Amino acid sequence: MCTIGVVRLNDGAMALFKNKDFSTRQFSDHVVLAKDLFGSRGLETFADAESEMVLSGFSIGANEHGLLGTVNHVKITEAEHQNYDCLTELVLRQARSVKQAAEIVQHAVQNQAYWWGNLVFADKTGSMAVEIRGHDCKISEIQDHVFRTNHQPLFGEVSSPDHLPCSAKRYAAMQHRLGGVDTLHDIKAMLRAHDDNGTGICNHGVPLTTVYAYILVLRGDSIEMHIVNGLPCQEDWTELTLPIGDLSSDQNIKQFLTEYPGLAA
Repeated sequence: MCTIGVVRLNDGAMALFKNKDFSTRQFSDHVVLAKDLFGSRGLETFADAESEMVLSGFSIGANEHGLLGTVNHVKITEAEHQNYDCLTELVLRQARSVKQAAEIVQHAVQNQAYWWGNLVFADKTGSMAVEIRGHDCKISEIQDHVFRTNHQPLFGEVSSPDHLPCSAKRYAAMQHRLGGVDTLHDIKAMLRAHDDNGTGICNHGVPLTTVYAYILVLRGDSIEMHIVNGLPCQEDWTELTLPIGDLSSDQNIKQFLTEYPGLAA
């Protein structure tokens, strides 16, 4: 039941955010880090705490060109369809901009069907949402803010087609809040919110739990990362700088991996 989005802050920076929700209450991130990109892997088995953990493509990430991307769940479909996380990873490995991301997605879904999912991408020019259904996709215009919960408004959905609870409520909460978000503090307040007097944007096990919260902030040529391992309404944020592009070095990579909260061994 992840909640994702992008907003342009009052200083002009682009901030991409995500609450990652899994069935397990404790999860350690599996990170891919190279000179040209960063990615946190998702799970094939995110909704079943009793299943053996199966990693997939990128749940959230960024590349050296200043492209940010993330994805959330809508519906698991046929076995031969690929996980939407793999599409996020493909884009971050190949695209240099939001415009190129759209082109790569359109080409990819023609050749490979994907689980239903919502992808959000951003660069310094703005952000867009991409809604995937098998071989079909719909893409929003580039804008300064966008968000998604677990249904697909571009396809006319008003609630989760996979029957995930509170997708519509979280969508309404985001729609109400995002217009007033101007700073990092505002985003963090939004990600820990419980607007429906229950689980809200920050989920507490109904039926999934927020195991990580992320904010990637593109400022000039560098990307800040603000991250919580656990519930963002309870845990403290860690601030890091992504050691990619010109900032990639053995020392910076070592420091990043050391300070990253809850990182898998």
